Amino acid sequence: MIKEVALGEATRIINHGPVVLVSSKSDKRNGVTPVAWTMPVDKDPPMILLEIGEGHFIYNCIMETGDFVVNVPSRNMAEVVVACGSCSGWKKDKFSEFKLSPHTSKKVVSPGIQGSLAFMECELVRDVHLLEKYNLVMGKVKYAEAEEKAFRGHWLFEEEELTTLHHLGNKVFCSPATDLIDMRMEVER
Repeated sequence: MIKEVALGEATRIINHGPVVLVSSKSDKRNGVTPVAWTMPVDKDPPMILLEIGEGHFIYNCIMETGDFVVNVPSRNMAEVVVACGSCSGWKKDKFSEFKLSPHTSKKVVSPGIQGSLAFMECELVRDVHLLEKYNLVMGKVKYAEAEEKAFRGHWLFEEEELTTLHHLGNKVFCSPATDLIDMRMEVER
């Protein structure tokens, strides 16, 4: 069951560096692309950065709508991630082509992607310097939710199918081990 994540914990959804699927929409259709370079910027308000080149269809969608959704796929979605990254959104409707079902957003017009472990609904922050010089798209997280069996203030990695996917380059991925090392008690001593 998907449940709301407190905005104070929202940036922890991408803090461990998973590959994400970024979705947005244009007048005509939804768009999606994988992004491996993500970064939390601030917690209050929660802000994130994504590296997306201006020639990409998803970039056009984000500029048009002024919002986007960061979807965190599970390891079971590796084929979808590779497929979405292997073709252009200008040439193909990836939602239709790869049978992706939209997840209705609560605070933005862009849809999420059903089956994702977590969603961060973001409003575009138009920082011309970051956009033009570095291809960095900044988003203010307006709403976040995650699969409660996978994320409770931090990722749990208790079940293999609920682990995140991490891009190592050249269509090679890994997932975190299912054993957590909780150092909170060690640090407090």
